[in-house]
Amino acid sequence: MKTLLLAAAAILSTLATGALAAPAAPDERTDIISFDAGDAGMNAAIAEAKATFPDFLAAYRSGRFDAGDFVFKYPLGGFEHIWVRFDGIEGDVLLGRLANVPAQPDFRIGQAVRVPVADISDWAYRDDKGVIVGHRTTRVMLDMMDEETRRSTIDYMGW
Repeated sequence: MKTLLLAAAAILSTLATGALAAPAAPDERTDIISFDAGDAGMNAAIAEAKATFPDFLAAYRSGRFDAGDFVFKYPLGGFEHIWVRFDGIEGDVLLGRLANVPAQPDFRIGQAVRVPVADISDWAYRDDKGVIVGHRTTRVMLDMMDEETRRSTIDYMGW
């Protein structure tokens, strides 16, 4: 049975410098929530993120928002869905740096990655009112978080 790993509870403290929150220490592990690859709620969130990805690019290209507040998520190593600070796009390839501490030992926070657009599983940015747009997979995980983390996440995201 395939399992998807998604960074969850530590989301407020593990995004890269300048990307929605403070950086994690290099040796800090993020909290991870596992999902079965067939989880309907998570798969719907990922499908919606993929379908609305042009909205992410339009917001980035508009210049209305702080470029440091744009992140996307993809399955590092094929299974660990991890946030990446968005640095730009070349054709159909996203450029960025790992924004969470990876669970996999061969990767590190801040490491540069090139990700095909087709591989993204989520995206997010902070709008001009301070509200986080996107983070669809995080919304699915809210009910799995302890109450304090859930409230902190909702407050931080402006939801």
